[in-house]
Amino acid sequence: MCFIYKIKWLNKEVIIETLTQTDAGNCPLGNGLFTVFYNHPSLTVENKLLCLELLQSSIDLKEMMNNFASLVAKFVRPFNIRFQSAHGFFSLSNEKKFHYSDSFNLSLSSTSARIGSITYQSTSPLSAQENKLLTELHLLLVPNLKHALKFSELNAMVFKDHLTNIGNRAYYDESLERSILQSSRSHQGLSLIVLDINNFKVINDSYGHLKGDQVLQHFAGVLIKSIRTSDMVFRLGGDEFAVILQPGDHTSVNKVVARLSEEIRNNSFLTELNFSSSIGFSHWQMGLNANELFAIADQNLYLNKASNK
Repeated sequence: MCFIYKIKWLNKEVIIETLTQTDAGNCPLGNGLFTVFYNHPSLTVENKLLCLELLQSSIDLKEMMNNFASLVAKFVRPFNIRFQSAHGFFSLSNEKKFHYSDSFNLSLSSTSARIGSITYQSTSPLSAQENKLLTELHLLLVPNLKHALKFSELNAMVFKDHLTNIGNRAYYDESLERSILQSSRSHQGLSLIVLDINNFKVINDSYGHLKGDQVLQHFAGVLIKSIRTSDMVFRLGGDEFAVILQPGDHTSVNKVVARLSEEIRNNSFLTELNFSSSIGFSHWQMGLNANELFAIADQNLYLNKASNK
């Protein structure tokens, strides 16, 4: 619906008159005596249905936000997008530094609690029309996002390794299958890194299992510091860990390995124990399943361990 108001001043009083579109056509828009407000939605019913269908296709936070980012690019323009809440985080960035940043608090209504904030970075500020489009897209996103965040919260309880606070083996299995499926659809690169701690049994035997647990916790911490926000780290069991890089390729693996080496050097607890780890990696190709991808990375890990000896 389109509401057109004529605002005029008469004897120091403001009088607002509703005009028809025909009447408005006879009024000069540039004389500063009236303002036109458009209240009709920018998205058509068909576009809203398209958005809802895509947003409801997955309850996984990362996939939902990737779908939302594609809708924003379609109806507004591409942005670096960052979403953060107490129970989930998402970041979509092309590594380019943008000068303009606009943030929105997301909630189900003006009186309900905030469920998170979303930030858009770009090369130019938002126009009034773009701001309106994003607001309409947020109205479609928020109800679905609330369910995704609740699902993410429950997953954190079920899929978390309670010693190291990173993903456990069950979460790794589920995440790798999902990542392969996503890469097969989007042709996005995917890499897997597997790691274990050299001479971990010696650490347990020499210093005790409490010290060994602390080593696992510190190693998980340096792994988290070494990866990007789009990557995931897991403890598979014992002293074996895995990292899923998506997008991933030789360059991203090399960067993670370099950052990991630096983080280990900077960790005084680990360096005092003369800590070291072995690393293997693999890159997904069409036709490889999760077990085959892991087998390649695991074989490279043992080659790396043999060369270190």
